Amino acid sequence: MLRHAIAPVRFFSQVSNEILRHPRLSSDAVRILTWQLSLPADADESLSRTAERAGIKKAAFSRAKAQLKEEGYVHEWRQQGLRGLWATVQLVSSVPLTAEQAVAARDGHPTAACPAAGRPKGRVAGRHPEKTSVGKTSNPPPLPAPVPAAEAVEAETGRRRRRGPRCHKRLTRHRSWSTASPPSTPA
Repeated sequence: MLRHAIAPVRFFSQVSNEILRHPRLSSDAVRILTWQLSLPADADESLSRTAERAGIKKAAFSRAKAQLKEEGYVHEWRQQGLRGLWATVQLVSSVPLTAEQAVAARDGHPTAACPAAGRPKGRVAGRHPEKTSVGKTSNPPPLPAPVPAAEAVEAETGRRRRRGPRCHKRLTRHRSWSTASPPSTPA
């Protein structure tokens, strides 16, 4: 037998041969399952809507859904909402799941992976490093502001010029300026 197949560049889904060649799933069940698995992750389409779009009639859909549930590819739960309305939650899986695994997948718990050892750590990305060296960074921290001329004279003479209360508040906020001894000037 000869085969000619061209691999699609986009708009394709990978489906396991286990699903395609499953001996107890009808072609309608395989079609519904592969259609559901090919939908985007955020799609919220019911099995009945998928069957309707695929052209599968009601009786064939009921048989296909029963086969998928029996084999563990589909799980359903009926839940009552806050206002008393009932809703059906459907879980479609690419591998057969037991009832316990399906409940764990529905509730967001991992099914097969073991949790990592140790305690969780904080995020590393997005924080500013605690210690940076001025010479090695492309944007070093700003240098201290130059001393204004009046404050330079004050530093040389050791006397404070009398100014209004605003200046006094500023000078007393910086403890090194309000002490009796003048601050050392940089060389």
